[in-house]
Amino acid sequence: MFEFYGAVKQKTLPEVLRIHARLVCVELARRTQPFGDKSGGEKVGEKAIARDLMGRGDGIKGKNRAGLFAPLTPRQEVYAEFNDSAEIYVFRTKDGTVYGVDRAHFLPDAGVSDLRNIHRSNFVKGKMSAAGGDTHNIGRWKFIIKYFVPKQNLAEFAKLQYAKVGIAKSGWAWCAKQLKTGKGSATQGIPRWVTRHLGDYGLGIVQDLADDSANPRIVLTNTCKFADKVCPPAQQQEAVLVVVNKMVKQLANMLRYERRQLKKAV
Repeated sequence: MFEFYGAVKQKTLPEVLRIHARLVCVELARRTQPFGDKSGGEKVGEKAIARDLMGRGDGIKGKNRAGLFAPLTPRQEVYAEFNDSAEIYVFRTKDGTVYGVDRAHFLPDAGVSDLRNIHRSNFVKGKMSAAGGDTHNIGRWKFIIKYFVPKQNLAEFAKLQYAKVGIAKSGWAWCAKQLKTGKGSATQGIPRWVTRHLGDYGLGIVQDLADDSANPRIVLTNTCKFADKVCPPAQQQEAVLVVVNKMVKQLANMLRYERRQLKKAV
Protein backbone atom coordinates (compact mmCIF):
# COMPACT_ATOMS: atom_id res chain seq x y z
CA MET A 1 0.00 0.00 0.00
CA PHE A 2 2.74 2.47 0.95
CA GLU A 3 4.77 1.53 -2.12
CA PHE A 4 1.73 2.09 -4.36
CA TYR A 5 1.09 5.45 -2.71
CA GLY A 6 4.73 6.39 -3.31
CA ALA A 7 4.48 5.42 -6.97
CA VAL A 8 1.37 7.56 -7.41
CA LYS A 9 2.85 10.53 -5.53
CA GLN A 10 6.31 10.02 -7.05
CA LYS A 11 7.99 9.56 -3.70
CA THR A 12 10.30 6.88 -2.35
CA LEU A 13 9.03 4.38 0.22
CA PRO A 14 11.16 5.90 3.04
CA GLU A 15 9.72 9.33 2.23
CA VAL A 16 6.17 7.99 2.34
CA LEU A 17 6.78 6.26 5.68
CA ARG A 18 8.22 9.41 7.24
CA ILE A 19 5.36 11.57 5.97
CA HIS A 20 2.75 9.25 7.43
CA ALA A 21 4.67 8.62 10.65
CA ARG A 22 4.52 12.37 11.26
CA LEU A 23 0.76 12.30 10.65
CA VAL A 24 0.48 9.44 13.15
CA CYS A 25 2.27 11.67 15.70
CA VAL A 26 -0.35 14.37 15.16
CA GLU A 27 -3.19 11.88 15.56
CA LEU A 28 -1.59 10.41 18.69
CA ALA A 29 -1.27 13.88 20.21
CA ARG A 30 -4.96 14.48 19.47
CA ARG A 31 -5.92 11.25 21.23
CA THR A 32 -3.80 11.93 24.31
CA GLN A 33 -5.47 13.57 27.30
CA PRO A 34 -6.34 16.33 27.87
CA PHE A 35 -8.38 16.32 24.68
CA GLY A 36 -8.50 19.45 22.56
CA ASP A 37 -6.55 20.11 19.40
CA LYS A 38 -7.16 23.85 19.15
CA SER A 39 -5.94 26.94 20.94
CA GLY A 40 -7.59 27.11 24.35
CA GLY A 41 -7.79 23.33 24.69
CA GLU A 42 -5.41 23.53 27.64
CA LYS A 43 -8.31 24.85 29.74
CA VAL A 44 -9.70 21.31 29.83
CA GLY A 45 -6.53 20.11 31.55
CA GLU A 46 -6.42 23.10 33.87
CA LYS A 47 -9.98 22.45 35.03
CA ALA A 48 -9.12 18.80 35.71
CA ILE A 49 -6.13 19.89 37.80
CA ALA A 50 -8.30 22.38 39.70
CA ARG A 51 -10.78 19.59 40.52
CA ASP A 52 -7.95 17.35 41.74
CA LEU A 53 -6.44 20.06 43.92
CA MET A 54 -9.45 21.96 45.22
CA GLY A 55 -12.55 20.05 44.18
CA ARG A 56 -15.37 21.46 42.13
CA GLY A 57 -17.25 24.41 43.59
CA ASP A 58 -16.74 25.91 47.03
CA GLY A 59 -18.09 23.05 49.13
CA ILE A 60 -16.09 20.57 51.13
CA LYS A 61 -17.29 17.87 48.79
CA GLY A 62 -17.34 19.25 45.27
CA LYS A 63 -19.27 17.49 42.51
CA ASN A 64 -17.48 14.24 41.57
CA ARG A 65 -14.29 15.12 43.45
CA ALA A 66 -13.69 16.77 46.80
CA GLY A 67 -10.13 17.86 46.12
CA LEU A 68 -6.91 17.35 48.03
CA PHE A 69 -6.57 20.86 49.48
CA ALA A 70 -8.71 23.62 50.94
CA PRO A 71 -7.62 27.25 51.43
CA LEU A 72 -7.29 28.42 55.01
CA THR A 73 -9.46 31.29 56.18
CA PRO A 74 -8.31 33.92 58.72
CA ARG A 75 -11.00 32.73 61.13
CA GLN A 76 -9.67 29.18 61.03
CA GLU A 77 -6.12 30.36 61.70
CA VAL A 78 -7.23 32.46 64.67
CA TYR A 79 -9.26 29.56 66.06
CA ALA A 80 -6.24 27.26 65.83
CA GLU A 81 -3.93 29.82 67.42
CA PHE A 82 -6.06 30.33 70.52
CA ASN A 83 -7.41 26.80 70.90
CA ASP A 84 -5.29 23.91 72.19
CA SER A 85 -7.63 21.15 71.07
CA ALA A 86 -6.57 18.56 68.51
CA GLU A 87 -9.57 19.47 66.35
CA ILE A 88 -9.88 22.63 64.32
CA TYR A 89 -13.43 23.95 63.82
CA VAL A 90 -14.28 24.67 60.17
CA PHE A 91 -18.02 25.25 60.04
CA ARG A 92 -21.36 24.09 61.47
CA THR A 93 -24.47 23.08 59.51
CA LYS A 94 -28.04 23.97 60.45
CA ASP A 95 -28.62 20.49 61.91
CA GLY A 96 -25.78 20.98 64.37
CA THR A 97 -23.20 18.86 62.56
CA VAL A 98 -19.70 20.29 63.06
CA TYR A 99 -17.16 19.98 60.29
CA GLY A 100 -13.57 20.13 61.38
CA VAL A 101 -10.06 19.01 60.59
CA ASP A 102 -7.42 17.37 62.74
CA ARG A 103 -4.08 19.05 63.37
CA ALA A 104 -2.28 16.70 60.95
CA HIS A 105 -4.32 18.14 58.06
CA PHE A 106 -4.17 21.72 59.28
CA LEU A 107 -1.04 23.21 57.75
CA PRO A 108 -0.92 27.01 58.13
CA ASP A 109 2.83 27.07 57.47
CA ALA A 110 2.84 24.80 54.41
CA GLY A 111 4.95 26.15 51.56
CA VAL A 112 4.70 25.38 47.86
CA SER A 113 7.27 22.57 48.20
CA ASP A 114 5.17 20.98 50.96
CA LEU A 115 2.10 21.07 48.74
CA ARG A 116 4.13 19.53 45.93
CA ASN A 117 5.19 16.62 48.15
CA ILE A 118 1.62 15.99 49.34
CA HIS A 119 0.34 16.12 45.77
CA ARG A 120 3.08 13.80 44.50
CA SER A 121 2.29 11.21 47.17
CA ASN A 122 -1.35 11.16 46.03
CA PHE A 123 -0.62 11.19 42.29
CA VAL A 124 -0.23 7.60 41.14
CA LYS A 125 0.39 6.39 37.57
CA GLY A 126 -0.75 9.60 35.98
CA LYS A 127 -3.95 9.89 38.03
CA MET A 128 -4.94 11.60 41.26
CA SER A 129 -6.18 9.37 44.05
CA ALA A 130 -9.58 9.94 45.63
CA ALA A 131 -7.96 11.71 48.58
CA GLY A 132 -10.14 14.36 50.16
CA GLY A 133 -13.37 12.60 49.32
CA ASP A 134 -14.34 11.26 52.73
CA THR A 135 -14.92 12.40 56.28
CA HIS A 136 -13.98 10.64 59.51
CA ASN A 137 -17.00 10.86 61.81
CA ILE A 138 -16.89 10.97 65.61
CA GLY A 139 -20.20 11.87 67.25
CA ARG A 140 -21.48 15.16 65.86
CA TRP A 141 -18.06 15.96 64.41
CA LYS A 142 -17.15 15.19 60.82
CA PHE A 143 -13.43 15.40 60.21
CA ILE A 144 -12.58 16.48 56.66
CA ILE A 145 -9.81 14.40 55.10
CA LYS A 146 -8.16 17.16 53.11
CA TYR A 147 -5.30 19.54 53.78
CA PHE A 148 -6.04 23.11 54.83
CA VAL A 149 -3.19 25.27 53.54
CA PRO A 150 -2.41 28.97 52.92
CA LYS A 151 -4.57 30.33 50.10
CA GLN A 152 -1.72 32.19 48.36
CA ASN A 153 0.58 29.16 48.34
CA LEU A 154 -2.22 26.96 47.05
CA ALA A 155 -2.85 29.40 44.20
CA GLU A 156 0.86 29.50 43.35
CA PHE A 157 1.13 25.71 43.35
CA ALA A 158 -1.97 25.40 41.16
CA LYS A 159 -0.43 27.85 38.67
CA LEU A 160 2.71 25.72 38.48
CA GLN A 161 0.60 22.64 37.80
CA TYR A 162 -1.44 24.39 35.11
CA ALA A 163 1.80 25.16 33.28
CA LYS A 164 2.42 21.42 32.91
CA VAL A 165 -0.75 20.78 30.90
CA GLY A 166 0.14 19.18 27.58
CA ILE A 167 3.46 17.60 28.60
CA ALA A 168 2.29 14.05 27.85
CA LYS A 169 1.01 15.17 24.44
CA SER A 170 4.33 16.88 23.76
CA GLY A 171 6.07 13.49 23.61
CA TRP A 172 4.32 12.88 20.27
CA ALA A 173 5.14 16.44 19.15
CA TRP A 174 8.80 15.71 19.85
CA CYS A 175 8.59 12.61 17.66
CA ALA A 176 6.95 14.65 14.90
CA LYS A 177 9.77 17.18 15.13
CA GLN A 178 12.30 14.43 14.42
CA LEU A 179 10.34 13.50 11.28
CA LYS A 180 10.35 16.88 9.54
CA THR A 181 9.77 16.31 5.84
CA GLY A 182 9.87 19.06 3.24
CA LYS A 183 8.51 22.53 3.87
CA GLY A 184 6.31 23.63 6.71
CA SER A 185 6.36 22.97 10.43
CA ALA A 186 6.94 19.38 11.53
CA THR A 187 4.46 19.93 14.36
CA GLN A 188 1.70 21.34 12.15
CA GLY A 189 -1.64 20.17 13.51
CA ILE A 190 -0.43 20.10 17.14
CA PRO A 191 -1.55 23.15 19.19
CA ARG A 192 0.84 25.69 20.64
CA TRP A 193 -0.06 24.83 24.23
CA VAL A 194 1.48 21.41 23.56
CA THR A 195 4.52 22.43 21.49
CA ARG A 196 5.45 25.05 24.12
CA HIS A 197 7.00 22.20 26.10
CA LEU A 198 9.44 21.18 23.38
CA GLY A 199 12.03 23.67 24.60
CA ASP A 200 12.13 22.06 28.05
CA TYR A 201 11.29 18.42 27.39
CA GLY A 202 12.22 15.82 24.80
CA LEU A 203 9.84 13.05 25.75
CA GLY A 204 9.92 11.08 22.53
CA ILE A 205 12.09 8.59 20.67
CA VAL A 206 11.94 7.91 16.94
CA GLN A 207 13.54 4.72 15.67
CA ASP A 208 13.78 5.52 11.97
CA LEU A 209 14.39 2.33 9.99
CA ALA A 210 12.59 3.51 6.88
CA ASP A 211 15.71 2.79 4.80
CA ASP A 212 15.90 -0.84 5.90
CA SER A 213 15.25 -2.66 2.62
CA ALA A 214 14.35 -5.93 4.35
CA ASN A 215 11.85 -4.45 6.83
CA PRO A 216 11.27 -0.69 6.43
CA ARG A 217 9.56 0.75 9.51
CA ILE A 218 9.44 3.64 11.95
CA VAL A 219 8.86 3.12 15.68
CA LEU A 220 7.46 6.00 17.76
CA THR A 221 7.77 6.04 21.56
CA ASN A 222 6.37 8.62 23.96
CA THR A 223 8.70 8.42 26.98
CA CYS A 224 6.42 10.37 29.35
CA LYS A 225 6.11 7.95 32.27
CA PHE A 226 2.31 7.93 32.21
CA ALA A 227 1.81 8.21 28.44
CA ASP A 228 0.07 4.84 28.23
CA LYS A 229 -2.45 6.00 30.86
CA VAL A 230 -3.50 9.14 28.99
CA CYS A 231 -3.29 7.45 25.58
CA PRO A 232 -3.88 3.69 26.04
CA PRO A 233 -2.37 1.18 23.57
CA ALA A 234 -5.78 0.65 21.94
CA GLN A 235 -5.96 4.37 21.14
CA GLN A 236 -2.42 4.29 19.80
CA GLN A 237 -3.36 1.49 17.41
CA GLU A 238 -6.48 3.38 16.42
CA ALA A 239 -4.36 6.43 15.55
CA VAL A 240 -2.34 4.35 13.08
CA LEU A 241 -5.52 2.99 11.48
CA VAL A 242 -6.97 6.49 11.12
CA VAL A 243 -3.90 7.67 9.20
CA VAL A 244 -3.83 4.57 6.99
CA ASN A 245 -7.55 4.92 6.21
CA LYS A 246 -7.05 8.55 5.25
CA MET A 247 -4.24 7.50 2.91
CA VAL A 248 -6.48 4.88 1.31
CA LYS A 249 -9.26 7.45 0.79
CA GLN A 250 -6.77 9.87 -0.71
CA LEU A 251 -5.59 7.21 -3.13
CA ALA A 252 -9.17 6.38 -4.08
CA ASN A 253 -9.92 10.04 -4.76
CA MET A 254 -6.77 10.36 -6.88
CA LEU A 255 -7.67 7.28 -8.91
CA ARG A 256 -11.22 8.54 -9.48
CA TYR A 257 -9.83 11.83 -10.67
CA GLU A 258 -7.45 10.12 -13.11
CA ARG A 259 -10.31 7.96 -14.42
CA ARG A 260 -12.43 11.04 -15.10
CA GLN A 261 -9.51 12.67 -16.90
CA LEU A 262 -9.05 9.60 -19.10
CA LYS A 263 -12.75 9.59 -20.02
CA LYS A 264 -12.56 13.22 -21.02
CA ALA A 265 -9.53 12.52 -23.20
CA VAL A 266 -11.27 9.71 -25.12
